[in-house]
Amino acid sequence: MKIYTTAILLMASAIANAMYNPKMRNNFGANHAILRLNAGYYGNVFLSDRPVSGDLSQSNQPVSMLSNMRLGFEAMIMVNNRGRFSESVMKTRPIFLQAKAMYDGFERNTIVSAGYAHGLKCMASFPLMGQVKGYFSMGAAAIIPDKVPAPGETQTQMGARVGYNVYNRTSALQFDTYIFQDQVLVSAVAHKKLGDNLLLDAGVSRNQPTVGFSAMIGSCRISASTQYSKNNFQSGVNLTANF
Repeated sequence: MKIYTTAILLMASAIANAMYNPKMRNNFGANHAILRLNAGYYGNVFLSDRPVSGDLSQSNQPVSMLSNMRLGFEAMIMVNNRGRFSESVMKTRPIFLQAKAMYDGFERNTIVSAGYAHGLKCMASFPLMGQVKGYFSMGAAAIIPDKVPAPGETQTQMGARVGYNVYNRTSALQFDTYIFQDQVLVSAVAHKKLGDNLLLDAGVSRNQPTVGFSAMIGSCRISASTQYSKNNFQSGVNLTANF
């Protein structure tokens, strides 16, 4: 009987260890409290078409350091399980309060959102990825243009946000959709490990196709990517720090 019990425990431990990866969780998952900061600097490497007269593209906007930057902030704090985060079936699924803010120098706007997130159930699976860990999130959002509104024009638009972050030992997916009155912004980037710390990143970022590579260094991730936006191919680097 002891032999069978030991075998079952070892098997369960192996399954748990197969899913648990500190670097993947720190970079793509959640904890009892987590703060994510990211900063990216990008430049136009190729102009595929001339801008239309009157177009507010990068070519006819005042140039500043922030015009080429994308900055982000995300904070999550768990409100159940007595402050002890666990992805185990023995715990109630964690629930978080979540806040996000993103500034895009190319689009010249800031998106802020606040809401809640909850961990996925034990043994959750995702197409093409198999068993995963992660969390689902949703909340209210607002987009604030970085310009003076015209007379009678509403500067800030209110909307909603839905997100889905999943990961396992070899891959991850970060999905965000912002819904506003006159636009829907979708970001869905898949990450596939090519080695212990190197990942291939591909997908769409705010409706723009993007591809690149990233390297995990402890709880930080450095990315180099290229995306197509407003008739421009933009390349740059991004640093995401998780605390």
